[in-house]
Amino acid sequence: MTVVALYAGSCASVVRAPADVEPERLLPAGATAYARLDGASLSAALASMPGVDAKGASAIAERTDSMTLALVAAADGAAGIVAVAEGRYPAGAASMRLSSDPSWRKDGQAWSTRDGRLHLAFASSGRAFVGTAPLDAVIAAAAEPNPMPVPARWADEWAAPIAVYLPRPMDALRARLPLGDGAVPMSAMMLSARLASGQAAELGGYSASLAFEFDDERSAVVFAPICRLFLYVAANALWPERAATVLDAARWSSAGRIVRADGIPLDADAIAAFVTLAAR
Repeated sequence: MTVVALYAGSCASVVRAPADVEPERLLPAGATAYARLDGASLSAALASMPGVDAKGASAIAERTDSMTLALVAAADGAAGIVAVAEGRYPAGAASMRLSSDPSWRKDGQAWSTRDGRLHLAFASSGRAFVGTAPLDAVIAAAAEPNPMPVPARWADEWAAPIAVYLPRPMDALRARLPLGDGAVPMSAMMLSARLASGQAAELGGYSASLAFEFDDERSAVVFAPICRLFLYVAANALWPERAATVLDAARWSSAGRIVRADGIPLDADAIAAFVTLAAR
């Protein structure tokens, strides 16, 4: 049975979740990264998940209005994804179909593939939980929601159609940049993106901004070159076919504790690659 069939199925075995609680508060606290994706970037991101092929990812995206996800540590030490999807998942015979499929098993309120690579639970209020890591924390948060994981000072960026928030960016940067043992007082990183228009749309489907937050204004000035170096490394590693375009288009600025690059042209695949940045 494919994931397409599951999503075309039912909300049987429903997890009760408050309709007025933000999806971010249903995700595990302390995750490596949080992200919200639109249909195109969601399809690209799902296609890279174990157990989901490109056709299945596209079908899920068509039924999904938005997906908010977290990167978490999986049992084997690798990074996993857990997500809250909001969309149209019509009622039907999902439980019967899953129970008769030998590749799936009931796992509490969720369903899991027997190889443990994919987990699925249907929730109330048009939501579904899905992940490559177990959904226990998400199901628990449905009964007792967590605090909002994205600070209010990032509200404008997080409100963009696509947003990726890294609360501990040095975990991702230290593995990619020659920083030595010195501490870099960077406290957050945020990628936000909106659909591009005009000539910018020809360079990539989205116009993105990448913001780096430091502990204080002096650190933002001293360590601003690291932000440029990170974009250079990321562009060549994650988006090699558009690296030159990204670097030429980026408009750098700083204000207070924030250093940012605006006007970055990215497509859906490039955004999906950034989502998994912390997992690599």
